[in-house]
Amino acid sequence: MFSEPIEKLSQFTEYVEALPKEFILSRGQEREYELLPGALRFDDTKQRKYSRGAVQYFLNEFKVNCHNYVKQPINIRDDYEWMVYAQHYGIPTRLLDFTYSHVVSLMFAVENSFQDNEDLDAEVWFLNPLELNYKFASRSDILNISNGEKINLDNYDGPVAFKARKLNERINAQDGLFVYFQDNSFPLSDLKEDNIIRRLVIKGEYKKDILSSLYSMGIGFTTLYPELQSVTKDIIMKKNILEYVRDGE
Repeated sequence: MFSEPIEKLSQFTEYVEALPKEFILSRGQEREYELLPGALRFDDTKQRKYSRGAVQYFLNEFKVNCHNYVKQPINIRDDYEWMVYAQHYGIPTRLLDFTYSHVVSLMFAVENSFQDNEDLDAEVWFLNPLELNYKFASRSDILNISNGEKINLDNYDGPVAFKARKLNERINAQDGLFVYFQDNSFPLSDLKEDNIIRRLVIKGEYKKDILSSLYSMGIGFTTLYPELQSVTKDIIMKKNILEYVRDGE
């Protein structure tokens, strides 16, 4: 297994193949961030950006104002499903996105390689959700909030992985799943137990090469975001990649 930062797509594939099979979830980030959801992040003074009341206000206001902009009537059952839905439109919640697709995570990590901060190292985190839930919830499964079981995720001792109905196209395309953080939760990246979480670094100067390899395999913005705007972004990206490859010859 690679412990050093990777430089090529083939190294990423080799790393994934060597992972224990229980690491079924992952999350890609274009630079080093603490693994905390938007609602619980800190500002430069180490203070929470949002109070608990502000986080609930954001969600309540989204509930009131979103209906004229959805394609069809939505049947959302509780606040957890509202968080799942609202998060993908920029509302800070206590949810952190993960995916069952490690290649999707890699794409998230390098998708902005031709933009600012292109030389910063990216990262992909790999998660064993069964061990996470056993540690903090004494459960040996991924919690399912949409199967009728009454679950209060705030009753657990730390972050827990759960699944829910895929309420929009992005969640479906990204094969998404979530980790819920209680109000006093620590960053998931603080866990030192490598049977639960592992980190792989992508060297910044090689992100463009890896992104080019992903596009050659048919993985682009429309893979992550199945919408018309992504078609435009893929057209521009393919031109950037062609010029990058030509300049490197």
